[in-house]
This record gives sequence, C-alpha cells and structure tokens, in this order.
Amino acid sequence: MTAVEAGTAVVARHVALTGGDLAAVETAWAARTPSAALRRSSRMLGRGYVRLLDRLWPDDGDRRRPAEPSARRRQVSRPVALGMIAARAGLDAEHVARQVGYDDAQTIASATLKLAPVDPVTATRWVLDAHALVEDLVTRTAHLTAASDIPAGGAPLVELWAEIHATTTERLFSA
Repeated sequence: MTAVEAGTAVVARHVALTGGDLAAVETAWAARTPSAALRRSSRMLGRGYVRLLDRLWPDDGDRRRPAEPSARRRQVSRPVALGMIAARAGLDAEHVARQVGYDDAQTIASATLKLAPVDPVTATRWVLDAHALVEDLVTRTAHLTAASDIPAGGAPLVELWAEIHATTTERLFSA
C-alpha cells in the first residue's frame, strides 16, 4: 500500500506542476484502494493537508504556482494532497516518495507503541531499519508521471482490518 501512496503523491506532484487533471490521479488512487474505510480516512487526512496547504501557501493570485483544478471543490486523498503540497513547496519527486515511506513506517511504529508493550527505542529502530526499503520505494516511484503508472499492489488483510475497524465499537487505544 505504501507504494500506491508514494506513487500517487509523486504523480499528483507532477500533475499539479504541469497543470494536469488531479481528479484523474484521485480516481487512479481510489481504484487501487478497494477499502471504502481506507478511502474515507485518507480523504479526511487529505482535507486537513489541503487546509495546511492553504495556510502555508495562500493563493495570492500568483499564476506561477502549480495548478490545482477543482481541488477546493472536492475531497482529495492524503497522497494527492501531499503531492499538491510538494508541488507548492518546491520538493522534488524523490523527497515526496521518501516522505510517504517514512511517514508510513513511523505511523506503524507509533501505533505499535499504543497496542503492545514495545520499548520506544525498539520502535524507533524499526523506522531506521526501514531505510533500505524506503530508498527502494523512492527508486520504484520517483520517476512516475502518469496516473496509469501508479503501482497497483494490494494488501488484502489491511483492507479487511480497515473495514472491521471502521465498524467496531471497541476502543483500541487507551489515550
């Protein structure tokens, strides 16, 4: 799933910089994310990222900025929003892919600390040990420019767990 997210963010960055159709990138991402619960969660995160984008780089009418057609009129997923931010911030594709890889690694490490008795140093080591995997992810995704190029690998158990989690009434975390 991280490859789908990184590929989507990289392509969204490219499309935002070239004035292309971000809706097509969003559609390609959604087609590769079968879980409605994951799509819903990602779009909630995306909404927050778009708010951050607006705050940090307000639209002051500067036509040199990357185009973001209709992004304000509809919800976009986390990776599309990250691509939009990367375009505005002037980040290159490698940095975008790397950011997604490390963000996913630290998210897992952080969640594990809440769910299991794991030493925080151990969880930090997991993220550091993911370096080679993240760099491989960068190599596989940083060159992508078209929505059709976004990887289509799936994670059926993650998708299933997301659907179960979306309807459970139990608390997973004590905080």
